[in-house]
Amino acid sequence: MSGNNIVADTSLLVNFFNGVEISRKVMRGQHIWLSCITEMELLSYHQLSADDEKLIRSFLHQCNVIELTGPVRELAIDIRKRSRLKIPDAIIAATSINLELPLLTMDSDFKNIEQLDVIILEL
Repeated sequence: MSGNNIVADTSLLVNFFNGVEISRKVMRGQHIWLSCITEMELLSYHQLSADDEKLIRSFLHQCNVIELTGPVRELAIDIRKRSRLKIPDAIIAATSINLELPLLTMDSDFKNIEQLDVIILEL
């Protein structure tokens, strides 16, 4: 890994908030970066309780949330054309590539993205 810096994918964070030990273990001591798409995915879950939203927002304030920039948009377009990833996942992958940081995920859809330094965790 690049020091203690990682880009966290939504799947990793959902498992983290659900108490999955492997996700909690790998995130300890890490400086967490994430795409604004991940922030939106986490906070837009329709069954999110007020307490859960407060917990997630508190966590997000400790992270670096990256907005969509021109270079990220262009990378996401290219990734989507070549891999057929869903647009949110293409943006998350592009964010990781643009930051030159590894993406930690529990989603195997990222495994075939060129240029992407990805670590896929399994339960």
